[in-house]
Formats: sequence, C-alpha cells, structure tokens
Amino acid sequence: MGFSPTRAAVLICASCLALPISGWGQSNALTLDQILARMQQSEAQSRAQSVAYAVTREYQLSAAGARQPSSDVVVQVNFVPPSAKDYSIVQAEGSDRGTSIVRKVLDHEARMATQSDQHELSSRNYDFALLGRETIDGHDCYVLQLRPKRQTVELINGKAWVDAHDFALRRIAGVTAKSPSLWLKDLSININYGQVNGVWVQTSTRAIADVRFAGPHVLTSRELDLRPATFNARAQAPPRSRNQRSSGRRAVADTATWVAH
Repeated sequence: MGFSPTRAAVLICASCLALPISGWGQSNALTLDQILARMQQSEAQSRAQSVAYAVTREYQLSAAGARQPSSDVVVQVNFVPPSAKDYSIVQAEGSDRGTSIVRKVLDHEARMATQSDQHELSSRNYDFALLGRETIDGHDCYVLQLRPKRQTVELINGKAWVDAHDFALRRIAGVTAKSPSLWLKDLSININYGQVNGVWVQTSTRAIADVRFAGPHVLTSRELDLRPATFNARAQAPPRSRNQRSSGRRAVADTATWVAH
C-alpha cells in the first residue's frame, strides 16, 4: 500500500494495538487519535505482507484543455520488498520532454526512499484534523485535513481519505507545501490508491502545474497491468536493462518533480 508517503511516528496506545483489524469497521465514533493509530497499524501490516510485483504504467503529458497528450510514455516498474524498484521505458511517443519528465518522477522515488521519515503521512510531518466522512468509489472514508509542519515539496497541504473499514489510504489531494521549481506558480496533486490483483498500489495520479511562459500543464498516470513477480523477491532483484534506473518506495509527492526542469 504505502502512504509514502507515509511511514511511522504516530504514537500508538496499547489499547488501540490490541484491537483486531477485523473489528475496526464496526466502530462509528472514533476519535482522530484512534483513526491515526489504526491507520499506522494498517500500514505496518501492509508492509509486513508486501510482495514483489511488476506493474505496467502509462504516463501522459498535455497542455491543460488539449484534446490529445503531447507525449505518452509506458513503463514497467518492478518492485522488490521492502523498498527497491527498477523501471524501464517500454514505449514512448510524442515529445522527448515527456520521457524526461517520467524519468525524473521515477528517479525521485529513489532519493525519497533513503529519507522516508521526512515525508511520511505521520505526526512527524503533519498536523491533522478530522473533517468528517465521505464515500469515494463506493468506500466509506474518514476525511483528514493535512497541514504540513515544514515548507518542503515532498509534503502536501490538502486532504487524505482513509478507509473507515480497514484504515487504508484511498486518496490524497492538495498542493505541495513548496513549489519544486521557480518555473512554477503552483502545483496540485491528486493520487488514488487501491487493490489490483491482490496488491495495494497507487492506481492513478493527476498533477496540474501552472508553468511560467507555458501555461497550465497536466501529467497523469494510470496502472495498465499488475502481476505478482515469480522470482524470490527478497533474495533476487530483477535485472536492469540499459534504460532502467533505480527508484525507491513511493512518496506522496513523487509527481511533484516533473516540472523541476
């Protein structure tokens, strides 16, 4: 699953840890602290059960309002628990800028993997407020207000939707706490999460940036296919081709780097 942003630092009381996950959805009057504690335990269990997988992902870059993307890039990403990812460009059409941007997005994951505690969805990095409940994609969710404690591009000023049944992160949306580039006026991000073939992953993203002298541009991604890996993930990393780069565990604001250059 990975809230990565999103790892640890919320204090979990012993009484909350003792509650079984199967019974969480039965409570209708949880406090903010209880929601955060169970969200953290859900994430810890997800990490413990993570498996290797290969996912095919499509990225599209376009000017806002354009009918057709200026570039379309398909990549394969191989994940090896606990935090290693390799990727390769499978197909690239349109402008070379699109391919360059996708590489920046995926390379950014590698840098963030070495300092995940600096951008995780936890009290270390955010002040939270409970806004209420909403249903998204058929799932009842708690809606949390996110207020970054630092002005950095890896943190999001916005909202998070946490499943009220299993406390998995379903969506995060907002603007980056700091612009990743002087060429940007603002950058908004929307990331959706879900289960694909039994694996919890980021299913789609949409980032909108107002680029100076170029106007608003949109970068989107979606998962086309996901397959559990057949090799022993913890003992063997997938081989790299000439086009492959390393990248680490997903961060919330990975998409924020696409406009940096």
